[in-house]
Amino acid sequence: MKKFLMIVLSALLLIVAGCSQSSQTTGSKSDTAAKEKESEIDYPTRPIEVIVPFAAGGSTDIGARIIEKYLPKYLPGAQLVIVNKPGGSGSIAITDLFNSKPDGYTLAMSTHRAISMQPLYGNVKYSHDSFQPIAKVFGNQQIMIVKADAPWKTFEEWLEYVKKNPSEFSYGAAGGIGSGAHIPVAELEKQAGFKAKAVSFEGTPPAITAVLGGHVQGAMVQPSDAKTLIESGELRALFNVASVPVPYFPEIPLLKDKGFDVAIDSNTSLFAPKGVPEEIVTMLEEALKKTMEDPEVLKEFEKVSLQTNYGGPEVVQKEVNDENVRFGKMLKELGLIK
Repeated sequence: MKKFLMIVLSALLLIVAGCSQSSQTTGSKSDTAAKEKESEIDYPTRPIEVIVPFAAGGSTDIGARIIEKYLPKYLPGAQLVIVNKPGGSGSIAITDLFNSKPDGYTLAMSTHRAISMQPLYGNVKYSHDSFQPIAKVFGNQQIMIVKADAPWKTFEEWLEYVKKNPSEFSYGAAGGIGSGAHIPVAELEKQAGFKAKAVSFEGTPPAITAVLGGHVQGAMVQPSDAKTLIESGELRALFNVASVPVPYFPEIPLLKDKGFDVAIDSNTSLFAPKGVPEEIVTMLEEALKKTMEDPEVLKEFEKVSLQTNYGGPEVVQKEVNDENVRFGKMLKELGLIK
């Protein structure tokens, strides 16, 4: 009898233990599901503002508007709104980004220089590593353009003129003194021994208009901004300050091929304020990567002569860091900072 009771008791204990384990397992699964649900972010639920630090119609603006058109295809529910905030060599727009709430609803499509260079002057609140890169979108070169009827047909003819006529040659520079359009020419001035006059503009399109109107003799621009006018014979390009040739204008000479140590590239990326939730950064990065792989998007960029060059957040931050160091050295050598 006792043996029978022991068997029954053991069986009951096993049943109770099984129920307890089952309850724990069910509870564990419920807890996990609850945590997963809590970690999901409902994004986006309202329009995303994308700040562009330059005037409408320039290459940065054009690239941003292509992304505005196609990114929603890969980020369901997204509505991008482009807001142009030119001025201060990009620092006005980037300061707004710096001051914005890190919730993923304020981004900036910006050249790296607006972030890597401006803090070196000590007149902005942000530093070169104050932001969360999303991804690099495209790259470009910078060229010096003049009217087609200008007396200089080659770089050598132009260089001879500026050496013999100090401060007579005026050129448009988006952002003015100390900007990314000014620094390469200032470096060339130092190395070649001449002086030119940089005139500030809020963007490339107004600088080109000023060249065509005879208000300045030249302008430093991205080749995509002047491509149509060069092809139509209204403008002429004298030199390229980048490290690589312009793909569709390979005949424009590189300064480094003319014996000068000037090779400065221009890259444009999408940035967010630092502190944006990691899930949102991942969603934006993945959506932007898919956007930049879309054949239609690649055709759009090719149509406006912008060179797509995708890179992840780590790539962008490294390039910004490297530029900050390089420009810091150049600006000190040029006497623009201490």
